[in-house]
Amino acid sequence: MAGLYVHVPFCAQACSYCDFHFTTRLDGRNRMVDAIVAEIKASMPAWSGHTFRTLYFGGGTPSILGAEAIGRIAETAFQSADWALEEWTVEANPEDLDAAGLKSLKDIGVTRLSVGIQSFDPVVLEWMRRIHSAETAESSIHRAAELGFEHISLDLMYGLPVGPENRWHSDLQRALALPADHLSCYILTAEPRTLYGHQLDKGQLTAPPDEQVVQEYQELCTATEAAGFEHYEVSNFARAGGRSRHNSAYWDGTPYLGVGPGAHSFNTPKRWWNARSNAAFLRASEQGNFGDQQSFELLSNADRFNEALITGLRRTEGVNPSALLEETGQDLLTQEGLEALIADGDCEWHQGRLRIPEPRWPMGDAITLKLMC
Repeated sequence: MAGLYVHVPFCAQACSYCDFHFTTRLDGRNRMVDAIVAEIKASMPAWSGHTFRTLYFGGGTPSILGAEAIGRIAETAFQSADWALEEWTVEANPEDLDAAGLKSLKDIGVTRLSVGIQSFDPVVLEWMRRIHSAETAESSIHRAAELGFEHISLDLMYGLPVGPENRWHSDLQRALALPADHLSCYILTAEPRTLYGHQLDKGQLTAPPDEQVVQEYQELCTATEAAGFEHYEVSNFARAGGRSRHNSAYWDGTPYLGVGPGAHSFNTPKRWWNARSNAAFLRASEQGNFGDQQSFELLSNADRFNEALITGLRRTEGVNPSALLEETGQDLLTQEGLEALIADGDCEWHQGRLRIPEPRWPMGDAITLKLMC
């Protein structure tokens, strides 16, 4: 089993918070599609024996390519490897999801949309430098559902330094009223190379207090549970059958191939990644050697143990100590801080697995660190 991730490094505009690899220069889209196609063809022979089950187009803004280009990349992947496709996700912004664009995505076989709404508040959207309006976002989701997209995910952000006092409550209510079966809700973090990071450094904005973030997280958990969503990962909520299969495979340690500039790949015990440079990626494609712009690392048993904790303790299922011991040789039960974490309520046993209780998930990184070797 494996997954394929395609990184599309284009956006119409740079958002104030985003540190992902992208460019707003759109004139190179055709060359980039050619290069991604070439990387898939060059990479797939090494994946003989793997069956790919999920396909995910991320970015950037994949919907900016249009369905024809997305379909061309996907068809190359389908022809180059063994597939038992369970889920095909495309990340999209609302302004790209008019009726014609949605129908084209449906026609080529996309089964799941991940829509970057972030907020419905006009003040917040302006500060984020988002192009869409709340009305555009809502209408795009209704259109997608009417066209038969069974799985629709919405991205939202909380812990923001701007917006009215009731902004998060309003955003949640509007999102939960839409025909979507998945929510991805992220705490805004300040990255150094972003407008938000610059504004904090210059004293132009102040980060929200921890109390606000915790309160908004608690409201998120309460509202989604009341609406019938399962909180299955620290930032992800799904109705029955709506979990992201592709992202769940990441957290399970399933091998995945990433193509496109900046994309990461993993196949135990190796992780490798392409340079965050469109120019380097295009040059590698022209020279027929993608390896020249790649970096890699070999994971030790301790690395694999630590990564399994980092991903597993973000999920409601937690981690299985027996499986960890078998796969990495590291015994979770002998970790020095375990008993204290359980006594303090930071960890708990559930059906033979160790997990972090939902109220403590916002502190999950600090808790996990105490168990790593």
